[in-house]
Amino acid sequence: MAWCQAPGPGRNGRNIFPVLEDRKQAEVDYPAAIGEEGRRWLRTKPFGNSPRETARLVIDFGYVVQLLDLQPGMRLVELGCGPGWMSRFAARHGVEAVGYDIAPQMIEIAREQAVAEGVDARFEVGDMEELDLGRSFDACLLYDALHHTPRADLVFAAAHRALKPGGRLVLAEPNWKHRYQGRAASGEFGTTELGYTPRRLKGLLREAGFRRVERFHNNRKRLYGNSAADLFRHLAEPLLYRALGPFWTQIWLRATA
Repeated sequence: MAWCQAPGPGRNGRNIFPVLEDRKQAEVDYPAAIGEEGRRWLRTKPFGNSPRETARLVIDFGYVVQLLDLQPGMRLVELGCGPGWMSRFAARHGVEAVGYDIAPQMIEIAREQAVAEGVDARFEVGDMEELDLGRSFDACLLYDALHHTPRADLVFAAAHRALKPGGRLVLAEPNWKHRYQGRAASGEFGTTELGYTPRRLKGLLREAGFRRVERFHNNRKRLYGNSAADLFRHLAEPLLYRALGPFWTQIWLRATA
């Protein structure tokens, strides 16, 4: 983890026990700050949401399996795993899944849920900006986590260090608009809420040593009926959402180490 000194009773007026940077401390404190209702939501995620939101999250896991080409027996690491629901789902798929998060209480929730669900997934406390996992994983996932740090470059470097040569990284993030949409959470909890552009992320991935950086586009994740109106929407929406890509709310990138 990254640390900074603070005034205290040690030698030269410095605290002999260093403290986290303010931005990281806010991430550590977040599970406590959201209260019991918020922690209940973390425990039940991806369920317990509106039907539309639950459907979106479950479908997103399907995208992760597809884009990483996850096969039983592969090793997957998730950086910034939060309550660990993606990693637990991957373990049910037969993947050896390990999740890291900077917040100990997040890891406690992830471990508790893994036991409750009978899932063989491992969770550890770790700073995704600084992990060195020895190029031991086949796949790496960054799902809805990168916007909690201004140092995407450090996170990508850690992801690259985690992957075997030829291993794949999948990144799913809200768009640049999250920089504004996340202000409420940032104001209330002090968490970092940024928004990156696809171009910026692609450049940082290449600088970190990744190659074959690809972007994918999703639609509104819904079924279509047989009516003429539904047929028209089915044909038109992919073109519409591709045109509105810079303004759409989710970025999917895949890169190879």
